[in-house]
Amino acid sequence: MDIGQGYLAGAPCRKTDKLDRRTRMSFIRKRFQRQLSFLARWSQGRLPASLAIYFLTQGIKAEARTMVTRKRLRSLYHLCTRPDLPEGSLVECGVARGGCIAVMAFASAGKRPVWGFDSFEGMPELTPEDGGDGQQWVGLDCSWPDGYEEAQRTLSRFSLSRHKVMLVPGWFEDTLPDNVSHLAPIAVLRLDNDWYRSTRFCLETLYNAVVAEGIVIIDDYHTFTGCRKAVDEFRMNQGIRDTLITTENDTEAYWVKCSGDPREGS
Repeated sequence: MDIGQGYLAGAPCRKTDKLDRRTRMSFIRKRFQRQLSFLARWSQGRLPASLAIYFLTQGIKAEARTMVTRKRLRSLYHLCTRPDLPEGSLVECGVARGGCIAVMAFASAGKRPVWGFDSFEGMPELTPEDGGDGQQWVGLDCSWPDGYEEAQRTLSRFSLSRHKVMLVPGWFEDTLPDNVSHLAPIAVLRLDNDWYRSTRFCLETLYNAVVAEGIVIIDDYHTFTGCRKAVDEFRMNQGIRDTLITTENDTEAYWVKCSGDPREGS
């Protein structure tokens, strides 16, 4: 066998070795994901909450069940478990695959109602107020093709279905007005609405139901022009001067609703 034949004969072996390495790495990665998911379930009620939430957020991210960063997931947990948080429900508008609603369910420990609203039909069209910012995301199905069922699977995957979690499918305009009375008082309101129209609608519909010292979280405040415009206009029109606190410089901000606000918890 000459040199050329030896080279050609060896090439498939090296290619096979490379494929084998990829297969092994894929196997290791999937096994690691399963281990994290197991730890996320096992740690609940067995380890201190600070460790349990660590494993939960790691498991959620390992299985790509949210686009939200670990830092924001941990911040959400801490906001939902503040010692001074008043009585009330935990509400999210924009559930996607259910990663954040899972954290809220874990934080509630079954002691608070948890509500999630989403169309589960993909990102809607922009309006002129968005200024074209986010056009590349229009039509994206953040909850994957199974939509509502996918969010339910996330809760089941991490053993959180037993908590008081209500998921309501449909566009906000169709679902929120009929449910406001069931949500109030709201202790934590998390909006992951991206665009101007949906952010503005959710604030106008739900803000009055947020109790004094309750928390309003805007996931995309620093991300999308329309979302930021909707929040700024609403706060200005309502005379809201509560400090806007940034969680991450390029994404989330929140504020605590001041005590004595005439729009509280109604």
